[in-house]
Order: sequence, then structure tokens, then C-alpha cells
Amino acid sequence: MLQDQQEYVVEVDQDVVAAARVRTLRLLRISAWTGVVGGGLILVLAGVMAALATGPLGGTGFMLAALMAVPGVILLASERKKFARIRELQATWERYGLPDVAMRMSAQGLRISVDTAPDHVFLPWLAVAGFHVRTWRGQQLLMLGLAPGVTPASPGVIGLDHPDVQRVLSRKVLGVKGLRFAVPTLRRPLPEIDQAAAYFTQGRVRIS
Repeated sequence: MLQDQQEYVVEVDQDVVAAARVRTLRLLRISAWTGVVGGGLILVLAGVMAALATGPLGGTGFMLAALMAVPGVILLASERKKFARIRELQATWERYGLPDVAMRMSAQGLRISVDTAPDHVFLPWLAVAGFHVRTWRGQQLLMLGLAPGVTPASPGVIGLDHPDVQRVLSRKVLGVKGLRFAVPTLRRPLPEIDQAAAYFTQGRVRIS
């Protein structure tokens, strides 16, 4: 019973996380290779156009071929950077391993894990606006909302200045912006997590 607990712990299903990471890397690679193929086709077509550019309009044909090649070069350069980010993501996951716990709730506040910093971020309950569920590419995500004006320097806040935390707060990472937990990776059901948040905050913080 929650009434008998000083801390409520939401563990991570590590098997699900491991499988999700493999799937994510595979999809990212497929996307990158698709871009490489597209860029290559553009360059091939530009080359064919340049080869066929003859006669009085040959100069114009070469110019059009060169202009056509530009998007292909840009696309290939972009996909090269994407492959570098994929390698970086894989190396990060291998270096830090799998987290044991997604979040811990107590009367004092909420402690959460990010990939590179398990149990690193602590938020007093006044810094938490609530949770909501959203779906991205068929996967349910439990999003954590910060109260307006909360910063790494806010009273009681710890770890919000971590680079990986700032990264997900400032821009989309894997298609989503903000602190999030993949629902299938959580070993506790959402209704139970909702009850725990309500219990420790006198009903203020809920999952909407």
C-alpha cells in the first residue's frame, strides 16, 4: 500500500529497453541509408544530364546538371552526419549500459534517470507540473512536464543542467522534445504511477 511507503520506485524493464535500442538503431540506419541512396541517384541523374549536354546549349546543360547535383551533395553530407550521430548514440548506450530505475517518488520530490545519468535528476514537487501521455510512431510515451519558470538554478532542483537533460529539453531527440519515459519499458502500470504521484502531492500532480 502507498500509505506504508516512504518511496515509490518505478523500475525499468531492461529486456524491453535493450530490444527498443536495437530497433531504434536499425530504423535510424535505414533512414540514413535511404538518404544516401537518394543523394546518389540525384548525382547519377546529374551526371547523365551532363554527359548528354551537347551542341550550342551544352553550356546551359552543364549548368543545369551542376545545379541538380547540389541537392545530392547536400543530402549525402547530411546523411554522413546522421551516421556519425548514430555511432555516437550507440557508443553512449554501450558506455552507460541499461538503467535499473526510471523514477523514484517520495514526499520530498521526484528523482528520475536519463540514459547517461541514472538517478541523476531530482525535482522537488513544486518544480513538477504533471505528466501526460502522448504517442509517437505508435509508441506510448509518459512525458514529464516542468512547472513554468523552472531552471537548473531553481531551489531544490538537482541535475537539470546535465548535458543530456538540456539536450532533450531544448530540441527534439528521436522525434520528441522533453523529458520522457517509454511506457512499455516501465515495470509499473500508468494508473499506479498516477496514484503514487497524487499520493505524494496531495492530488496536485497527476497523469493527464
